[in-house]
Amino acid sequence: MFSGTMVENCCMANKRLDEYLYRWISVANERAERYSFPPGLIEESVQVLKVQLGEDYLMQIFEGSENLHLLGLRGQELDRWLRGGANVDDHVIQVLDLAALLREFKEDPFLEGKVGRLKRSSFWPSQFELAMALRAKRVIGTDGSVRLSRETNTAVGDFIIDWKQGSIACECARLAFGEEEEEQYRLVGDLYHYTDHQIKKSKRPCCVKIRVRGPLIPTAFTATIRCLKGAFSHFGRTNDASHEVEGIQVTIEPLTGDSERIPFRYIDGRVQDIRSSEWVMVQSLSYVNARDGDEAAAMYRAGVDLVHDEYARVFLSWERNPADIDPYARIQNKVKKKRHQTKAEGGTYGRIIFLESQWDVDLLDTDRLRPIIDHELDGSRNTITVVLAQRCASVHYRRWYKFVVSKVGTSYAADSALLAFLERMICYDRDFDPILNQRYLRTWEQAAELASQHEVESDAQERLREGRL
Repeated sequence: MFSGTMVENCCMANKRLDEYLYRWISVANERAERYSFPPGLIEESVQVLKVQLGEDYLMQIFEGSENLHLLGLRGQELDRWLRGGANVDDHVIQVLDLAALLREFKEDPFLEGKVGRLKRSSFWPSQFELAMALRAKRVIGTDGSVRLSRETNTAVGDFIIDWKQGSIACECARLAFGEEEEEQYRLVGDLYHYTDHQIKKSKRPCCVKIRVRGPLIPTAFTATIRCLKGAFSHFGRTNDASHEVEGIQVTIEPLTGDSERIPFRYIDGRVQDIRSSEWVMVQSLSYVNARDGDEAAAMYRAGVDLVHDEYARVFLSWERNPADIDPYARIQNKVKKKRHQTKAEGGTYGRIIFLESQWDVDLLDTDRLRPIIDHELDGSRNTITVVLAQRCASVHYRRWYKFVVSKVGTSYAADSALLAFLERMICYDRDFDPILNQRYLRTWEQAAELASQHEVESDAQERLREGRL
């Protein structure tokens, strides 16, 4: 039995969720033409999320009280894209890309298990499994079929390709950065939040420079917080302040026209330090003439001049360690683990191993990489191939995968249909829109030219705004 109060609360929650989603959809639709989205696609995709993720889960996202991390770390993916607003192109693309995956497998009985992992703490591993399965399903044609595997410890593969000669178990894994790399960026976000709070308490425009003479680890973070407290205490009584604790130095000075400028610029798709400065990260903090973030975003989209009142610049440096895991050793260990993990059972034709790389595959030394993978393949009669994939942003306003594919195991080299299928799969992202599952309307060159025009227009608007400050 449900009481009248419970029903009323449920209705109110549903109404609030509809309001959140309506606002998100309205903002996203303002640039639907830029994304080459047909009318109604954004609305339909959001409805897919409501059905597959559940209204309660979406409400937890929109009404979450946890601050969105500055760098968007693990566990906040959907929070950033939904609660963070649709005024960022990538937020819209990421949400619709996810909806395309869920839509593709809505009839699969084991999608629920993938969604369960995705909602808990394994968003990217589940997303990668679905993304690879989607590409296999879309290009397999009459050669076979693709289905998801049950989420159990005894499941064979993360998804299955039912091939003419038997089933192909597909194992997926992410080559994520290690915990140390992840942790230092979590600490950076926490430092910025704390520093911003202290600046607002001081009520004085200032330039804060934080130098951590060592790696950014929890003990260094604690010492930095103590150092910041001491420096802000001095800044409240003097014009400049400097404080040092256990190898951490914090200096605070008034923010003026002569203060150090931000040294980073976005050039050719990469953030570059044009002054060869000592800083790893810098953030400018400003007030704007709007009641809240929603109003500010609406004003910005409408071309209304936002009056920026910069109240702080925060500079941060620390000793950055190289990636804590050698990518070549990491790849070898993953391949070794995966080829032993999937046991060949009756009716199993072979296995394909998909590895998602967090390293730029274009920068990997293939002359060094291929012998490593080939060595593992030579020791496994049942492994068909190893596919290394990197998820990237594209000029088509989509997310796509670059692939590096190993040789095909000797047991499968004569299967011409299988080789043709693998070729279609790795070329899918080059030719097809993964959200709409149709060939791109523009060539990559035409899309790049159009994206450059959008960047020029955005830069011109930004310079105009800065010139009016």
